[in-house]
Amino acid sequence: MGMYHSTYFAYGIHVVTDQHGWQASEHAETELPKVKDRCPNVGYLTAGNYDEDMLFLVTESTEVDLGKFEHVTPARVSAEQQADWDRQLAEAARALGYGEFSSAGWLVVPDLS
Repeated sequence: MGMYHSTYFAYGIHVVTDQHGWQASEHAETELPKVKDRCPNVGYLTAGNYDEDMLFLVTESTEVDLGKFEHVTPARVSAEQQADWDRQLAEAARALGYGEFSSAGWLVVPDLS
């Protein structure tokens, strides 16, 4: 069995949950389509340390493979767009039943699977 390393650069929130990564992923997969009309830019990402994946709700995400790099320019997002993303992320988190989540921002998330 091999290990796969990557890193994600994303705009989003970390959602605190006691679910395993695969459970949080299934929950997001089922529930996010129900709020797509109010939160059209929100998707999800599960990543973290091997079998301890964390859940992130994200609006934009770029995967960076090990040994590679990406040029990402967050400044291209307007203040209005960012404010709308913030609203969507918080609304989606609450709609999925999560009451505890981080402030929205640009995240760098390493992943080992």
